[in-house]
Amino acid sequence: MGWIKHGEQDDAPKRILWLSGPVGSGKTAIAGSIADECYKKGTLVASFFFSAFTGSLSQRLNKHFIPALVYSLLQHESIVGYKEEVLAAIEPDPMVFERRLDQQLDSLVLKPLRKVASVSNRSNWPSVILVDGLDECQGSIASDLGPERGAWTAGPAAQKEILCALSRACVDPAFPFLIIIVSRPEPHIRHFFPTSPCSILNIFLDDKYDPDSDIRLFLKATFSDLRRRFNLPSTWASKDVVNILVKEASGQFIYAATVIRFLDNPRLGPPQQLLTRILEWRDSKPFATLDLLYDRILRTSPDPLLAVKWILYASSRGVSSYPAYCKYLLESYPGEVEHVLGALTSLVGLVDANGNPHFYFYHKSLLDFLRDPQRSSDLHVNEESLEHFTRDRYYQTLQARGPQSKAADQPTDPPFPEFLNVFCVNLFYNVDPYREYTSGDVEWWLLHRYKSHQSRRIPKIFAEVHNKCKWYGCLPACDVWRKGILRHCREHGWPMPTIGERLWDRFKSSGTMSVG
Repeated sequence: MGWIKHGEQDDAPKRILWLSGPVGSGKTAIAGSIADECYKKGTLVASFFFSAFTGSLSQRLNKHFIPALVYSLLQHESIVGYKEEVLAAIEPDPMVFERRLDQQLDSLVLKPLRKVASVSNRSNWPSVILVDGLDECQGSIASDLGPERGAWTAGPAAQKEILCALSRACVDPAFPFLIIIVSRPEPHIRHFFPTSPCSILNIFLDDKYDPDSDIRLFLKATFSDLRRRFNLPSTWASKDVVNILVKEASGQFIYAATVIRFLDNPRLGPPQQLLTRILEWRDSKPFATLDLLYDRILRTSPDPLLAVKWILYASSRGVSSYPAYCKYLLESYPGEVEHVLGALTSLVGLVDANGNPHFYFYHKSLLDFLRDPQRSSDLHVNEESLEHFTRDRYYQTLQARGPQSKAADQPTDPPFPEFLNVFCVNLFYNVDPYREYTSGDVEWWLLHRYKSHQSRRIPKIFAEVHNKCKWYGCLPACDVWRKGILRHCREHGWPMPTIGERLWDRFKSSGTMSVG
């Protein structure tokens, strides 16, 4: 609101404000409040709220945007003469509404405004156009709408068409309005703004706006309302309960709003029972609205299942302290992370404030959703599949950076100094018993893993490697690692892992390995 009122006084005035943020952070609620406030003050030119979840095509397709804007402009008597100019443009060309957006904008907005500029006092005109949910805008062609009837497929081309039209309008002197665009930070929208001919002000709804305080206030107010309407005691939904729900929300209004909608449904039972169930469900039970949203967003990735595997690996495989390591381990070619996860930046952050690789998740319920097969359905990746994927990535990385890479004339320089050390530490835990390793692989691993005085751990490593391979019943892989470790110990004068040797002999003779 400060930008609307005083932005023109800035040294470099911005004509467009982009309000963005992760899924469920309250963008649409804020947009609605801004539209209401501007309407009360008489400064709202028009507002358009796109929604891919509505049954009405008028709120989904970009073809309705300019007609809706024109209709709103027609309602303002302060824009003297505009109505007559628009009707004069439509009369000889009634098919104008079927043309491209930039042509509609030129014929129905820009040209009429130029003609009325001399007969209308622009200081009396409203000033703000608000467009919410741009990322949910769809095109009217089959490729944008998707192959199935009712399928939710966002139309990047349709969204860019609106952005191009609005950017073009902002550099036209006849168009004096400020524009607020509200959307998730999808890649094609992020990449458009730096190329826009007009300057942009970006507000991203992160923790610096203290969402927890707002969510706490919201929960307190709505719980108070529920108490009055259902005659509940003042002790119901205590401060501790509110704190738990605020923590669970992870800064996302979508969680708090869903909780309240659930509690305010008498068909499901009294609020007391429903709140108890919510507190029991915190880690596993589904919220259908969130599930639908996550499902649809995840499917915008060119490879949704691979994206899910990467998200689960980055969140649960003990590599969160090494975000750069995680990125380079996952990628089979440079830029693959952006390709697979770039469309999911409303769910997963990919870089930190300095532009360095950094995986972080805006909402913990995304991980709850992915780990529950009943919720994530065909997007669910079970633990066995995730382990297989992880072992495969370690094997492929070993082939790319290990001894074989030299023979193939491939670059072996690590992406950052600590990469090889972290990789070798974790490689041991991700040996794939179904792969064919060479003695050179084992030698390379030992040389990079044990550069210091760590030979005392060799017996333990020896036994654990074989125990892992024994578990999968793959003796050839075991033997490669066994011989490689023994040869390394002999060459470097390290203590022979006699305990491991005995365990191995016991296993070969009996087919079992005792706890001892």
